[in-house]
Amino acid sequence: MSGTAELTFRPLGAHSSGLAIATAQLLARPEAGVTQLMIQALTQNVRLTLDGTTPTTALGFQIKAGDPPVIFPLAVGGQERVIQEAATASLQYQYGGF
Repeated sequence: MSGTAELTFRPLGAHSSGLAIATAQLLARPEAGVTQLMIQALTQNVRLTLDGTTPTTALGFQIKAGDPPVIFPLAVGGQERVIQEAATASLQYQYGGF
């Protein structure tokens, strides 16, 4: 996401890492008012869905390992799910608002 969103990202809840994502996992939103997700893959590519669909190694937005963090706008009531494309994926993420 480009533009001013990066400048208006306000972290909500705890920064998360170390989530086991060998199988699809639902990310838990920390509180009401969450409107963004900042996410980064560190060691292997990761797939992300935003609508509750179960991601697979071929389905979902691909977040490439080593790329800078990406910010996704979120819908009210959405459900973010992630899975690794290959073993040993490591993921960092933080929910936020404006």
